[in-house]
Amino acid sequence: MESYYVSHTLATTDVEAVVAALQGRNAFVTPAHKGCVVVLDEAAESQQPEVVLALGCRLSNELAVPVLVAQNHDDDILLLALCERGWVVDQYNSAPELFEPDPDAEPIGPQGGNAGRLAEAFGSPQTEEIERILRLSSGEEGYLFAYERHFALVKALGISEYGVNTGYKYLAAGEYPAGLEAGQLIRIQADGGQFNENDSL
Repeated sequence: MESYYVSHTLATTDVEAVVAALQGRNAFVTPAHKGCVVVLDEAAESQQPEVVLALGCRLSNELAVPVLVAQNHDDDILLLALCERGWVVDQYNSAPELFEPDPDAEPIGPQGGNAGRLAEAFGSPQTEEIERILRLSSGEEGYLFAYERHFALVKALGISEYGVNTGYKYLAAGEYPAGLEAGQLIRIQADGGQFNENDSL
């Protein structure tokens, strides 16, 4: 089944600070894992850039940490953004030709993405591997599904995989990624509610 999801991975282990920064929103927050906390936000599921990127910029500014924003559209395209100090400092598109109005246009391959900057932001020594992952084509000769590229990237960065192939709507439906259970998640509600997911079962 094709995936549609958005995740924000923050280079922090301060779950309480992340939860506090998300008050007034509907979102899930994962436990700290591999030096990161992952946010799955309901509004970001719209996949509207102004919503998705605004949240990444705000969290990077308020918490003073790098934020990796990942957007998977129908498992065909992986869009990435690196937010630091309230700004988008790097962006990546795995298959820009899919938005090309000419259906016969030649594939141009992945665009954007600064491997060195991503590696530095998350303290990874795997710059060359990150570059290889970013440049590999989509489709049968590369990554058939966008989530596969996303998973390979977070592995190379050494960060949490809790934001891969999952999103707010999946978690709300009780579909949890491998290694993550309901009781480990904090669910935040726009009306001010906040509870451990086990409390809602």
